[in-house]
Amino acid sequence: MTKIQVTNDLMNLFQLQEELDRILFNYVDTSQKWDIAYEELGQLLNELNTYFRNYIQSNNRQLPENEMYWSLFMDNVSRIMYFKIFAYINLQKELSEEQKEKIKHDLYDAASCLPDVQGRNYQFLQEIGQTYSHLYDDHSQFEKTYLAKNNRLFDCIKYFHEFCLQKISN
Repeated sequence: MTKIQVTNDLMNLFQLQEELDRILFNYVDTSQKWDIAYEELGQLLNELNTYFRNYIQSNNRQLPENEMYWSLFMDNVSRIMYFKIFAYINLQKELSEEQKEKIKHDLYDAASCLPDVQGRNYQFLQEIGQTYSHLYDDHSQFEKTYLAKNNRLFDCIKYFHEFCLQKISN
């Protein structure tokens, strides 16, 4: 797995997108090697977590401002979270109640990191919502909840920051 380059405190988002596309194409779309997809997406999410924590640390613990770079970064974060969950679901023969609760929480995390769900990310929110509805027999309530919230970019960045801090303590 490729380590994503960071230059002047900014991760190479083009390289990140290419890495995500490679994983999805090779292990989800064509071969359905869910175990490899799950592992590599987990590694990529850990790399984003580490990068983000380091970025915050080096910028006097200030969350980034609203700008196109961070919007694209959060789009990728949400997609990586979602596809990792999707791979996990496909790895399981049957889901226990405990696993279902974890998946539900993970789907909330992915949606909470997705900005502009009433605009450019509406279709991706629908995809997350379809997975949620399939697992929990909840027809569109999940999607309606996040459309009503319509998290701003700063809300998503703040949520991801809390997610990163929680991963340190776990």
